Amino acid sequence: MYIIIVGGGGVGYELARNLSDKDQDVVVIERNPEVARRFSESLDVMVIEDNGAKAVVLERARIKQAKMVIAVTEVDEVNIIVAMLAKRYGVPYTVARVRDDDYFASVMLTREEMGVDLVINPEKAAAQEISQILHFPEASEIEYFHRGQVMMLGIKLDAETEITGKPLHKVPFPAGCIVVGITRPDESFLIPGGDDVIHPGDKIYLVGSAQVLKEASGLLYPEQGRLRRVVIQGGTMIGLLLAQRLEGSSRNFNVSLTDTCAGRCEELSAKLSRTLVLKGDATDLAFFYEEEMNKADAMVAITGDDRTNILLAVLARHLGIKKIIAEVMDPQYVVIYHALGIHSVINPRLVAASQILRYTRAEDIVSLSILKDEKAEVMELVLHAGAKVLGKKIAKAHFPKGMLIGSIVRNNEVLVPRGDTVLMEDDHLIIFCLPEIGGQLGRFFAQNGNGDKTGHAKFSWLRLPRSS
Repeated sequence: MYIIIVGGGGVGYELARNLSDKDQDVVVIERNPEVARRFSESLDVMVIEDNGAKAVVLERARIKQAKMVIAVTEVDEVNIIVAMLAKRYGVPYTVARVRDDDYFASVMLTREEMGVDLVINPEKAAAQEISQILHFPEASEIEYFHRGQVMMLGIKLDAETEITGKPLHKVPFPAGCIVVGITRPDESFLIPGGDDVIHPGDKIYLVGSAQVLKEASGLLYPEQGRLRRVVIQGGTMIGLLLAQRLEGSSRNFNVSLTDTCAGRCEELSAKLSRTLVLKGDATDLAFFYEEEMNKADAMVAITGDDRTNILLAVLARHLGIKKIIAEVMDPQYVVIYHALGIHSVINPRLVAASQILRYTRAEDIVSLSILKDEKAEVMELVLHAGAKVLGKKIAKAHFPKGMLIGSIVRNNEVLVPRGDTVLMEDDHLIIFCLPEIGGQLGRFFAQNGNGDKTGHAKFSWLRLPRSS
């Protein structure tokens, strides 16, 4: 795929590095000479030192050949202009980093009319990622499919919860999620049916939309193990967006947010309804104890300053706070957190880059993820015309034992299929299967039922990194 990236900041660099490593053809447009030099010296990409919002510069980058243009400069307006120009040149996919939602609140111009297929807000993406961690604090694996619309969780159930001791068909999961795999304490693995029972000590794999899985999170942890009281240190944009997300959660989090600036605290109070906003320096032990922050279940350090965040994380660990999440802007500090035993570290730029990279998967590419325990594979594929199972009900497709379709994305809606669900052209299927079954899928899903000599479908495979 030929991809043009406009903007050489942290997000742009991570994108260029990752895409070039995957042998994609990448051109980077960056107007700052020093930043442009960094790309030329460290990455195998073409670099144009100029303003990417100019049509003549985009033509030098051969924009008419591009399949995707990604605009991630620090200026919203520049990114929107780049996307609009790209659409005028016929580029199929455009991505723009836009921090101000007001650009898309106008009734005069829609996002499509602006030429933006995917909008990325690094602060919003980071808040979303932190919210997921707070909802699923014990998740050992979190994987995303179909541009982040489908989420997979791997969670070990160490104690009795609402879902243990019952057949799966009697567990009150919200519509839109399904248990696709269970690893028993003896390390045996099964793809379950409705009569299988989950026991304490099992590790389960859930698949569904991210929002539905959040709703299901209350079923996964015993009451005493859930995170209730959350302290957010730092009234940054990420802090505000995170507090708003937690206020809207069905989990009823008890949230407090601190900032050192009185004016900022007033702004935060006006935008939040159930969050306790406190003015003070959380690194001050007297203030920390006075507000009883030591009694919190989780602390999120997102002050915007790496060193302050490290200090807060050390303090929280010393006081025995169960879950500590910290923002880190400079990657060199990650090793410090790991040395402290703190592994929930968020870099907003990397989170944003990760979301964009999901979008760069070509429509006909199959993504393959191997679970940590290597007991199963999770595959994402697109059902094309000519596939043997097209137009059939799942119950009549005669899939092999050891394979389960966990989710179908159809017209941007996430569906949990049933036996009477009919498979349709352009369905995006998230398939969970045992490794020995993977080689049989070609005869079901490949066009005209063709596979290679091993039975594998004639697809391009993109092996995803294992979740950490």
